[in-house]
Amino acid sequence: MVFFAKLFLFLHLFTLLLFANIQLQQEYLVTAKTVKISDIIKSPKKDSILFNINANRHSKRVKASYLIKELKSYGYHDITSRHAYIQFTQKSPLNTKKLTSLLKRYYKEHYKNIEIQKITIKPIKYLSTFPKNFTVGFRDKAYLSHKGTFYIKTVENKKIFFNYTLLAKLSVYRAKKKIEKSEPITRINTEKKSIILDKFRAFPLMEISTVHYEAKHRIRQYSLITQRDVITLHLVKRGENVTVTLKNQGIYITFLAKALQSGRLGETIRVMHKNKKIRVRVTGKNRAEVE
Repeated sequence: MVFFAKLFLFLHLFTLLLFANIQLQQEYLVTAKTVKISDIIKSPKKDSILFNINANRHSKRVKASYLIKELKSYGYHDITSRHAYIQFTQKSPLNTKKLTSLLKRYYKEHYKNIEIQKITIKPIKYLSTFPKNFTVGFRDKAYLSHKGTFYIKTVENKKIFFNYTLLAKLSVYRAKKKIEKSEPITRINTEKKSIILDKFRAFPLMEISTVHYEAKHRIRQYSLITQRDVITLHLVKRGENVTVTLKNQGIYITFLAKALQSGRLGETIRVMHKNKKIRVRVTGKNRAEVE
């Protein structure tokens, strides 16, 4: 008997703790034209309708102080809010599978190693059905953030906007130590790290093995390395000897020349060979080919 009394007391205290110190969200999604306690508090002791949404509307905005007072009358105390008003929005009965697929494709086009775990899509205005045919548009550089707004455009050029949130991981590079300006970016001074996509100031450096980079400016230790921080490395420097290849009717001729200019991969520079200036294209470290 004592055991059951203690168990009952424990469950009672657990329930009180469960509903204590609840902080209201700024917005709640509801499935019907009514707002219930269960839309705010998970598994309430007894569910009740708090208020109705106007039949001609799909959302209702109430003062947080009024909502707290209503919940208190049902026995829910210690409820707080950081917002003056709380929004209740009727959830659109849409199957967003196609939009989810298009959103995944958009992010995978930019991040080859991205692992998308969850996508949430919500129309800005209540929408009961999708148009039959539409195209999708994104804001400029939307891929730099895990959340944002995109639109679908109908054949009548009408735009319908959606908010979305993405939970995803991807691998990026950060500085293993302080990297000085003009220092080559290599696997020695960087490390690959898996992170949760949040918001980037610029597109992160995704690969360093196939492209040669140097630092545009000093990069602090443990800083994320972005395209703003690097520039393609000078593979040929002025005054150095360059191995030049000349291809002529299937015959390859190789000779040494002196670089008159510095050059990055793919750039055209001038070299001197036997007192003759030749234009060549940089193909590798101290290597080039006649154009």
